[in-house]
Amino acid sequence: MARRSLFRIEVKQGVAGQVTQLETTRPLTFPDGLRAFKDGFLMGEGSGALSRVTVSGSRARIEPIRQFAGPNGVTAAGDRIWVSEGQLGLMSKQAEAGKDGPSVHLRSVDGQ
Repeated sequence: MARRSLFRIEVKQGVAGQVTQLETTRPLTFPDGLRAFKDGFLMGEGSGALSRVTVSGSRARIEPIRQFAGPNGVTAAGDRIWVSEGQLGLMSKQAEAGKDGPSVHLRSVDGQ
């Protein structure tokens, strides 16, 4: 599995400054987008993981929330987290078999 990284970019008066690579509490597999949520972020990964990310100094704590079938988008509304499951890994297999691709599912979980 591929390992990816998270970075923090210092911003002062709208100008990007120092870039710091964050140490993560576990390896990341195809991180795909962050969404601000409460005191941190939500992060979907191509591996199927939806996690809460909390940054402190140069360390990012990654806490799993739930697994999904190919999450490709995440947002929050109040205390609900909404995840779109694109199932992108199945698309090429369906096309090769001459069948229609999978549908996109929208799922929600409690963000408490």
